[in-house]
Amino acid sequence: MTQRERMLKAIKGEMPDRLPYFPRLDLWYVANALGGTLPEKYKGKTPDEIARAHGWGLHKINPQYHNVRRTEDTLHWGLGLLSLKETVYKFQFPSNVDIQVKTKNGRTKIVYHTPVGSISTTTIYTEEMKKSGVSAMWIEEHAIKDKKDYQAIGYIFENMKIIPCDQDFRKWQQEVGDGGVCFTLGGRASSPMHHIQKYFINGTDFYYHYHDYQKEMRTLAEKLGIFFDQILQIIAESPAEVVFWGGNFDEMITYPSFFQKEILPWIQKASDILGKKGKYVSCHCDGENQGLLDLIRESGMHIAEAICPAPMTKVPMEEYYKRWSDKLTIFGGIPSIMLLSESTTDEEFEAYLDYFFQAIAPGKRMIVGIADSVPPKGIFERVIRIGERIEKEGKLPLEAGGFRPIEWKIIEDVSKKVSKEIIWDKEFQIIQNDVLEGNHEGIKPHIENLLNQGIKAEDILKRGMISAMEVINERFKSGEVFIPEVLLSARAMNEAIKVLEPYLAGGKLAAKGKVIMGTVKGDLHDIGKNLVLTMLKGVGFETIDLGIDVPAEEFIRKVKEEKPEILGLSALLTTTMPQMKIVIETLRKEGIRDKVKVMVGGAPLNEKFARDIGADGYAPDAAGAVNLAKQLVGKNQ
Repeated sequence: MTQRERMLKAIKGEMPDRLPYFPRLDLWYVANALGGTLPEKYKGKTPDEIARAHGWGLHKINPQYHNVRRTEDTLHWGLGLLSLKETVYKFQFPSNVDIQVKTKNGRTKIVYHTPVGSISTTTIYTEEMKKSGVSAMWIEEHAIKDKKDYQAIGYIFENMKIIPCDQDFRKWQQEVGDGGVCFTLGGRASSPMHHIQKYFINGTDFYYHYHDYQKEMRTLAEKLGIFFDQILQIIAESPAEVVFWGGNFDEMITYPSFFQKEILPWIQKASDILGKKGKYVSCHCDGENQGLLDLIRESGMHIAEAICPAPMTKVPMEEYYKRWSDKLTIFGGIPSIMLLSESTTDEEFEAYLDYFFQAIAPGKRMIVGIADSVPPKGIFERVIRIGERIEKEGKLPLEAGGFRPIEWKIIEDVSKKVSKEIIWDKEFQIIQNDVLEGNHEGIKPHIENLLNQGIKAEDILKRGMISAMEVINERFKSGEVFIPEVLLSARAMNEAIKVLEPYLAGGKLAAKGKVIMGTVKGDLHDIGKNLVLTMLKGVGFETIDLGIDVPAEEFIRKVKEEKPEILGLSALLTTTMPQMKIVIETLRKEGIRDKVKVMVGGAPLNEKFARDIGADGYAPDAAGAVNLAKQLVGKNQ
């Protein structure tokens, strides 16, 4: 049976001869080739040649953004417009839209002048990012900054033409042959609103816009719907068999009610239209899916790709297989941290594979892959070892045997926790409610009214505002509220503090402690860091945000200058994790390690890694980071 036949059988819900194995090698290959660290035996070979030599399937799901045909293919990344060999269409801007492009040192700024206004975007994609294993461009400047930008971007998409263009895709299919199945890219977003979230607005600001500018967002989403419908019709008539229809779902970012309202209907629509043409819809489900399990199951997608289970996320592999395998095909299952010596010992790696084969028995609707890719610093012998064990133990159907689930200690189960109920303080109930409801406009006159009654500013802050924010944090931790509620409550709190500060002792807010936080060098992710800082500020910490891509020397300089109680380090890439150790070692060399507590966080991290690099604490999520900060400050005092 060929690799292609194995994958298609698994997708169709049939039983191939053995487990299909399709590890994603491109990021590992590019980073090591550029860094001069590619193993000697693989030099001069392509990723496909390496995979074929080992008897693995060719992973042809994610587009090769680092290896485009021409600059124009990804030039308009800031608008989410891509035309690649993996797509079966191309786009054409309205003739009355003037486009000005300036590119320098990997940074591209584009200004779009339309008849109804102008918008601009700036994207970054450098050689250093490629070496770090970054597969996609980073949007530094988003198209929508304020309310006035909605009309211009809506004009572009409402009047854009989508044209069938599948010659290069057909050629690609022929090159891959029996080695695998070529997924065409429908889009990196699964719906119009998801597209707005992923591309047009800063990650944190999106939730404010979603609350404040619903009319403008709905109008824009309707215009984007025209764009999405055209793409669906072209794909339906294309030679593609499987369609990459967005992804990067996460219960925190695409929280359940948002997913159900804004994303799920379009996945169902795509699956219905394309399914009638004999095609399959795949979504890139690489995030934390605990709160989305039932919604994804009922979404209509045929393949949930890049599934990353515990210990990297909360959902264990046996839960995924139990909940989904009768209805959709699971692609993934091996968390990328299993390939890192910093996170997983050889013994732990082998134990995980023992567990994995039992967790997915009998093996129907399962394609084994690394979630979501082999990391640049991954131990390649482990990639080979997975293939060897599949060859030896992966004949289908698998036998379940005496299955024993693993108890993952590094992932906290918050599903059993009970939300902290608000204890209403009669004198400050209106302020507490303003914070809980995110009433950033109403809270200011309410506070002024209390001040006019002679009530102390410190009491308003502690009994009215912080008490409510503590409840929001607990509800976030238990999964009862999500990012929007936290951000809106924090915004109300910040507006209130502006009114209170002149009345506080010394005209300054007395903080629980000072926290400096940044994303380490080489890493451009910031939404998790931003959320942690927002929540820390909400419960009374003074916070300083150093931003993204922060070098060790900048962390050291700010620690010396600001003398914080806590230094927070964030990373989302496996390649940037070592930067955390460099920061801690530099603190030690400078003689100030004992002057500050260091806490670390990010998707690829765990407690073992934190201990090994000498950090004082690790938090798996934003709510955990707040509790950890409180503990660390308590130890300092």
